[in-house]
Amino acid sequence: MRRFLTTGLIFTVVAACTITSLHAATDVVIGSGNFSPIVQDLDKSLDFYADLLGVDAPGTAPRPFGADPALVNFLGTPAGQVRFASVRIPGSPMAVEIVDFKDVDRKPLLPRLQDPGAVRLILIVRNIDTLLAHLKQKGVPVVTAGRAPVNLTQGGKARAVVVKDPDGFFVEIRQPDLLPETTAPATSNVVGARFGLTIADTDQTMRVYRDLLGFQPQIDASFSNDKASNDLMATANAQVRRSLATVPGSTLQVEFLEFKGIERKPLGARIQDPGATRLQLRVRDSDAVVKTLTAAGGTVVTTGGDGGPINMRGLRVALVRELNNLFLVIMAQGAPPAR
Repeated sequence: MRRFLTTGLIFTVVAACTITSLHAATDVVIGSGNFSPIVQDLDKSLDFYADLLGVDAPGTAPRPFGADPALVNFLGTPAGQVRFASVRIPGSPMAVEIVDFKDVDRKPLLPRLQDPGAVRLILIVRNIDTLLAHLKQKGVPVVTAGRAPVNLTQGGKARAVVVKDPDGFFVEIRQPDLLPETTAPATSNVVGARFGLTIADTDQTMRVYRDLLGFQPQIDASFSNDKASNDLMATANAQVRRSLATVPGSTLQVEFLEFKGIERKPLGARIQDPGATRLQLRVRDSDAVVKTLTAAGGTVVTTGGDGGPINMRGLRVALVRELNNLFLVIMAQGAPPAR
Protein backbone atom coordinates (compact mmCIF):
# COMPACT_ATOMS: atom_id res chain seq x y z
CA MET A 1 0.00 0.00 0.00
CA ARG A 2 1.36 3.41 -0.91
CA ARG A 3 2.15 5.58 2.08
CA PHE A 4 0.82 9.14 2.15
CA LEU A 5 2.74 11.80 4.02
CA THR A 6 1.13 14.09 6.54
CA THR A 7 2.57 17.55 6.90
CA GLY A 8 4.40 16.35 10.00
CA LEU A 9 6.32 13.72 8.03
CA ILE A 10 7.49 15.77 5.07
CA PHE A 11 11.01 16.20 6.35
CA THR A 12 13.58 13.81 7.75
CA VAL A 13 14.80 14.81 11.19
CA VAL A 14 18.54 15.43 11.41
CA ALA A 15 21.01 15.93 14.22
CA ALA A 16 21.83 19.54 15.05
CA CYS A 17 25.39 20.73 15.46
CA THR A 18 27.04 24.14 15.26
CA ILE A 19 29.16 24.72 12.17
CA THR A 20 32.45 26.40 12.94
CA SER A 21 33.02 27.76 9.43
CA LEU A 22 30.38 27.50 6.74
CA HIS A 23 32.63 28.99 4.08
CA ALA A 24 35.14 26.20 4.65
CA ALA A 25 32.37 23.91 3.38
CA THR A 26 33.22 21.32 6.03
CA ASP A 27 30.35 19.16 7.16
CA VAL A 28 27.77 21.70 5.98
CA VAL A 29 25.38 19.34 4.20
CA ILE A 30 24.90 16.06 6.08
CA GLY A 31 22.38 14.24 3.92
CA SER A 32 19.80 14.29 1.19
CA GLY A 33 16.02 14.05 1.17
CA ASN A 34 13.34 13.72 -1.45
CA PHE A 35 12.81 14.89 -5.01
CA SER A 36 9.57 16.87 -5.18
CA PRO A 37 7.90 17.56 -8.51
CA ILE A 38 5.21 20.25 -8.37
CA VAL A 39 2.24 18.92 -10.33
CA GLN A 40 -1.19 19.85 -11.63
CA ASP A 41 -2.98 16.72 -10.44
CA LEU A 42 -1.65 14.73 -7.49
CA ASP A 43 -3.72 11.62 -8.17
CA LYS A 44 -2.65 11.41 -11.81
CA SER A 45 1.01 11.83 -10.88
CA LEU A 46 0.78 9.25 -8.11
CA ASP A 47 -0.58 6.71 -10.55
CA PHE A 48 2.21 7.48 -13.01
CA TYR A 49 5.07 7.16 -10.51
CA ALA A 50 3.67 4.08 -8.79
CA ASP A 51 3.41 2.38 -12.16
CA LEU A 52 6.83 3.64 -13.31
CA LEU A 53 8.57 2.46 -10.14
CA GLY A 54 6.69 -0.81 -9.90
CA VAL A 55 5.31 -0.22 -6.41
CA ASP A 56 1.90 -1.07 -5.03
CA ALA A 57 -1.20 0.56 -6.47
CA PRO A 58 -2.45 3.69 -4.69
CA GLY A 59 -4.67 3.30 -1.68
CA THR A 60 -8.15 4.75 -1.38
CA ALA A 61 -7.46 7.02 1.60
CA PRO A 62 -8.51 10.64 0.92
CA ARG A 63 -5.76 13.15 0.26
CA PRO A 64 -7.30 16.50 1.21
CA PHE A 65 -5.76 19.91 0.65
CA GLY A 66 -4.75 21.80 3.76
CA ALA A 67 -3.61 25.27 4.78
CA ASP A 68 -1.53 24.57 7.86
CA PRO A 69 0.00 28.01 8.64
CA ALA A 70 3.53 26.76 9.26
CA LEU A 71 3.53 24.66 6.12
CA VAL A 72 2.18 27.29 3.72
CA ASN A 73 4.53 29.91 5.21
CA PHE A 74 7.43 27.52 4.72
CA LEU A 75 6.40 27.17 1.06
CA GLY A 76 5.91 30.92 0.65
CA THR A 77 2.25 30.52 -0.33
CA PRO A 78 0.38 31.76 2.77
CA ALA A 79 -2.88 32.28 0.86
CA GLY A 80 -2.88 28.84 -0.78
CA GLN A 81 -3.56 25.24 0.10
CA VAL A 82 -1.31 22.26 -0.52
CA ARG A 83 -1.28 18.48 -0.39
CA PHE A 84 1.50 15.90 -0.58
CA ALA A 85 2.06 12.22 -1.18
CA SER A 86 5.18 10.18 -1.82
CA VAL A 87 6.36 7.09 -3.64
CA ARG A 88 9.57 5.42 -2.52
CA ILE A 89 12.19 4.69 -5.22
CA PRO A 90 13.53 1.14 -4.83
CA GLY A 91 17.23 1.09 -3.99
CA SER A 92 17.46 4.85 -3.46
CA PRO A 93 17.59 7.11 -0.38
CA MET A 94 15.27 9.43 -2.30
CA ALA A 95 11.50 9.26 -2.69
CA VAL A 96 9.33 11.07 -5.20
CA GLU A 97 7.40 13.45 -2.93
CA ILE A 98 4.66 14.92 -5.11
CA VAL A 99 3.27 18.38 -4.29
CA ASP A 100 -0.01 19.91 -5.49
CA PHE A 101 -1.28 23.47 -4.80
CA LYS A 102 -4.62 25.21 -5.08
CA ASP A 103 -6.08 28.66 -4.31
CA VAL A 104 -2.89 30.25 -5.64
CA ASP A 105 -2.01 31.39 -9.16
CA ARG A 106 -0.22 28.63 -11.09
CA LYS A 107 1.32 28.46 -14.54
CA PRO A 108 2.74 25.23 -16.05
CA LEU A 109 6.42 25.62 -16.96
CA LEU A 110 6.94 22.88 -19.59
CA PRO A 111 10.76 23.07 -19.61
CA ARG A 112 13.08 21.69 -22.28
CA LEU A 113 16.05 19.61 -21.18
CA GLN A 114 18.51 22.37 -22.12
CA ASP A 115 16.72 25.04 -20.06
CA PRO A 116 18.43 25.98 -16.77
CA GLY A 117 16.27 24.62 -13.99
CA ALA A 118 15.07 21.58 -15.94
CA VAL A 119 15.27 18.40 -13.86
CA ARG A 120 15.77 14.74 -14.72
CA LEU A 121 14.87 11.87 -12.43
CA ILE A 122 17.42 9.25 -13.48
CA LEU A 123 16.31 5.69 -12.78
CA ILE A 124 18.80 2.82 -12.82
CA VAL A 125 17.09 -0.35 -14.07
CA ARG A 126 17.81 -4.00 -14.68
CA ASN A 127 15.95 -4.15 -18.00
CA ILE A 128 15.31 -1.00 -20.00
CA ASP A 129 13.41 -2.73 -22.79
CA THR A 130 10.76 -4.20 -20.52
CA LEU A 131 10.03 -0.89 -18.81
CA LEU A 132 10.04 1.17 -22.01
CA ALA A 133 7.66 -1.25 -23.74
CA HIS A 134 5.29 -0.97 -20.79
CA LEU A 135 5.45 2.85 -20.80
CA LYS A 136 4.84 3.03 -24.54
CA GLN A 137 1.80 0.81 -24.10
CA LYS A 138 0.55 3.33 -21.53
CA GLY A 139 1.05 6.20 -23.99
CA VAL A 140 3.91 7.86 -22.09
CA PRO A 141 5.72 10.40 -24.33
CA VAL A 142 9.26 9.40 -25.35
CA VAL A 143 11.73 12.26 -25.79
CA THR A 144 14.72 10.34 -27.15
CA ALA A 145 15.26 10.43 -30.91
CA GLY A 146 13.76 7.38 -32.57
CA ARG A 147 11.74 6.62 -29.42
CA ALA A 148 14.26 3.89 -28.58
CA PRO A 149 17.19 3.54 -26.15
CA VAL A 150 20.57 4.83 -27.25
CA ASN A 151 23.95 3.21 -26.55
CA LEU A 152 25.87 5.37 -24.12
CA THR A 153 29.30 3.81 -24.64
CA GLN A 154 30.99 2.31 -27.68
CA GLY A 155 31.26 -1.43 -27.28
CA GLY A 156 29.43 -1.34 -23.96
CA LYS A 157 26.00 -2.43 -22.91
CA ALA A 158 24.93 0.81 -21.21
CA ARG A 159 21.77 2.23 -22.75
CA ALA A 160 19.31 4.97 -21.82
CA VAL A 161 16.07 6.61 -22.92
CA VAL A 162 14.21 9.74 -21.74
CA VAL A 163 10.44 9.92 -21.24
CA LYS A 164 8.09 12.54 -19.76
CA ASP A 165 5.71 12.37 -16.83
CA PRO A 166 2.20 13.96 -16.97
CA ASP A 167 3.61 17.42 -16.09
CA GLY A 168 6.52 17.32 -18.50
CA PHE A 169 9.17 16.28 -15.96
CA PHE A 170 11.94 14.30 -17.61
CA VAL A 171 12.64 10.74 -16.50
CA GLU A 172 15.81 9.13 -17.82
CA ILE A 173 15.75 5.35 -17.70
CA ARG A 174 19.29 4.02 -17.66
CA GLN A 175 20.56 0.44 -17.87
CA PRO A 176 24.29 0.48 -16.99
CA ASP A 177 26.99 -1.93 -18.09
CA LEU A 178 27.12 -3.33 -14.57
CA LEU A 179 24.33 -2.97 -12.05
CA PRO A 180 25.35 -1.25 -8.81
CA GLU A 181 24.88 -2.80 -5.41
CA THR A 182 21.31 -2.16 -4.38
CA THR A 183 18.85 -2.53 -1.53
CA ALA A 184 16.00 -2.91 -4.02
CA PRO A 185 14.08 -6.20 -3.95
CA ALA A 186 15.21 -8.82 -6.44
CA THR A 187 11.80 -8.49 -8.11
CA SER A 188 12.22 -4.75 -8.74
CA ASN A 189 13.27 -3.56 -12.18
CA VAL A 190 14.27 -0.17 -10.69
CA VAL A 191 17.37 -0.55 -8.50
CA GLY A 192 18.43 3.05 -7.83
CA ALA A 193 18.18 6.70 -8.83
CA ARG A 194 20.11 9.89 -9.43
CA PHE A 195 18.98 13.52 -9.59
CA GLY A 196 19.79 15.51 -12.72
CA LEU A 197 19.77 19.32 -12.99
CA THR A 198 20.37 21.54 -16.02
CA ILE A 199 22.38 24.58 -14.99
CA ALA A 200 23.10 27.99 -16.50
CA ASP A 201 26.83 28.14 -15.78
CA THR A 202 29.07 25.36 -14.45
CA ASP A 203 31.64 27.61 -12.78
CA GLN A 204 29.04 29.72 -10.97
CA THR A 205 27.05 26.66 -9.91
CA MET A 206 30.11 24.84 -8.58
CA ARG A 207 31.05 27.88 -6.52
CA VAL A 208 27.81 27.24 -4.63
CA TYR A 209 27.65 23.45 -4.47
CA ARG A 210 31.39 22.78 -4.14
CA ASP A 211 32.79 25.82 -2.35
CA LEU A 212 29.85 26.64 -0.07
CA LEU A 213 27.94 23.38 0.39
CA GLY A 214 30.86 20.98 0.37
CA PHE A 215 29.99 18.82 -2.64
CA GLN A 216 33.05 17.17 -4.26
CA PRO A 217 32.17 17.17 -7.97
CA GLN A 218 33.93 15.61 -10.91
CA ILE A 219 33.76 18.36 -13.56
CA ASP A 220 34.34 18.06 -17.28
CA ALA A 221 37.15 20.39 -18.32
CA SER A 222 35.29 21.48 -21.44
CA PHE A 223 32.14 21.06 -23.50
CA SER A 224 31.69 18.04 -25.76
CA ASN A 225 29.43 17.31 -28.69
CA ASP A 226 28.30 13.71 -28.31
CA LYS A 227 25.74 12.30 -30.72
CA ALA A 228 24.50 9.64 -28.29
CA SER A 229 23.85 12.29 -25.64
CA ASN A 230 22.12 14.58 -28.10
CA ASP A 231 19.94 11.74 -29.38
CA LEU A 232 19.12 10.73 -25.81
CA MET A 233 17.91 14.20 -24.83
CA ALA A 234 16.70 15.40 -28.25
CA THR A 235 19.17 18.29 -28.17
CA ALA A 236 20.57 18.04 -31.70
CA ASN A 237 23.97 19.70 -32.27
CA ALA A 238 24.21 20.90 -28.66
CA GLN A 239 27.41 20.80 -26.65
CA VAL A 240 27.28 19.67 -23.03
CA ARG A 241 29.52 20.08 -20.01
CA ARG A 242 28.86 17.56 -17.24
CA SER A 243 29.57 17.52 -13.53
CA LEU A 244 28.81 14.68 -11.12
CA ALA A 245 28.75 14.87 -7.33
CA THR A 246 27.47 12.86 -4.39
CA VAL A 247 25.42 14.74 -1.79
CA PRO A 248 27.58 14.81 1.37
CA GLY A 249 26.33 12.34 3.96
CA SER A 250 24.27 10.50 1.36
CA THR A 251 24.58 8.02 -1.48
CA LEU A 252 22.51 10.25 -3.78
CA GLN A 253 24.40 11.42 -6.85
CA VAL A 254 23.56 14.66 -8.66
CA GLU A 255 24.35 15.14 -12.35
CA PHE A 256 24.71 18.76 -13.49
CA LEU A 257 24.45 19.58 -17.21
CA GLU A 258 25.33 22.88 -18.89
CA PHE A 259 24.38 23.23 -22.55
CA LYS A 260 25.64 25.57 -25.25
CA GLY A 261 25.08 25.85 -28.99
CA ILE A 262 21.33 25.50 -28.47
CA GLU A 263 18.61 27.93 -27.44
CA ARG A 264 18.13 28.05 -23.67
CA LYS A 265 15.62 29.84 -21.49
CA PRO A 266 15.75 29.91 -17.67
CA LEU A 267 12.55 28.59 -16.12
CA GLY A 268 11.68 31.56 -13.91
CA ALA A 269 9.79 29.13 -11.69
CA ARG A 270 7.56 29.87 -8.74
CA ILE A 271 7.19 27.08 -6.21
CA GLN A 272 3.49 26.57 -7.02
CA ASP A 273 4.01 26.25 -10.78
CA PRO A 274 3.63 22.72 -12.19
CA GLY A 275 7.07 21.83 -13.50
CA ALA A 276 8.93 23.47 -10.60
CA THR A 277 11.04 21.17 -8.44
CA ARG A 278 12.23 20.88 -4.86
CA LEU A 279 15.24 18.92 -3.59
CA GLN A 280 15.73 18.38 0.13
CA LEU A 281 19.14 18.88 1.74
CA ARG A 282 19.76 18.06 5.39
CA VAL A 283 22.22 20.45 7.01
CA ARG A 284 23.70 21.08 10.43
CA ASP A 285 22.89 24.80 10.58
CA SER A 286 20.04 25.94 8.36
CA ASP A 287 20.36 29.60 9.36
CA ALA A 288 24.00 29.77 8.27
CA VAL A 289 23.33 27.86 5.04
CA VAL A 290 20.43 30.12 4.07
CA LYS A 291 22.52 33.24 4.66
CA THR A 292 25.28 31.84 2.51
CA LEU A 293 22.94 30.82 -0.30
CA THR A 294 21.29 34.24 -0.40
CA ALA A 295 24.69 35.95 -0.47
CA ALA A 296 25.49 33.75 -3.49
CA GLY A 297 22.38 34.85 -5.38
CA GLY A 298 19.70 32.60 -3.92
CA THR A 299 16.24 33.85 -2.93
CA VAL A 300 14.40 32.86 0.23
CA VAL A 301 10.83 31.86 -0.59
CA THR A 302 9.72 31.05 2.95
CA THR A 303 7.65 33.75 4.65
CA GLY A 304 7.39 34.57 8.34
CA GLY A 305 11.08 34.07 9.09
CA ASP A 306 12.51 37.56 8.43
CA GLY A 307 14.29 36.27 5.36
CA GLY A 308 15.50 33.08 7.00
CA PRO A 309 14.32 29.68 8.28
CA ILE A 310 11.26 29.11 10.44
CA ASN A 311 10.55 26.55 13.15
CA MET A 312 8.20 23.77 12.10
CA ARG A 313 7.54 20.66 14.18
CA GLY A 314 10.98 20.48 15.72
CA LEU A 315 12.75 21.45 12.50
CA ARG A 316 14.42 24.65 11.38
CA VAL A 317 13.52 24.92 7.70
CA ALA A 318 13.56 27.28 4.73
CA LEU A 319 12.85 27.05 1.02
CA VAL A 320 15.50 28.75 -1.12
CA ARG A 321 15.46 29.19 -4.89
CA GLU A 322 19.07 28.74 -6.01
CA LEU A 323 20.63 30.37 -9.05
CA ASN A 324 19.33 27.72 -11.49
CA ASN A 325 15.68 27.93 -10.35
CA LEU A 326 15.82 24.73 -8.31
CA PHE A 327 14.05 25.07 -4.97
CA LEU A 328 16.26 23.74 -2.17
CA VAL A 329 14.61 22.64 1.06
CA ILE A 330 17.20 23.49 3.69
CA MET A 331 16.41 21.67 6.92
CA ALA A 332 18.03 21.07 10.29
CA GLN A 333 16.77 19.89 13.64
CA GLY A 334 15.73 22.23 16.41
CA ALA A 335 16.32 25.88 17.18
CA PRO A 336 19.16 27.86 15.59
CA PRO A 337 22.57 27.20 17.21
CA ALA A 338 23.82 29.76 19.72
CA ARG A 339 26.25 32.26 18.24
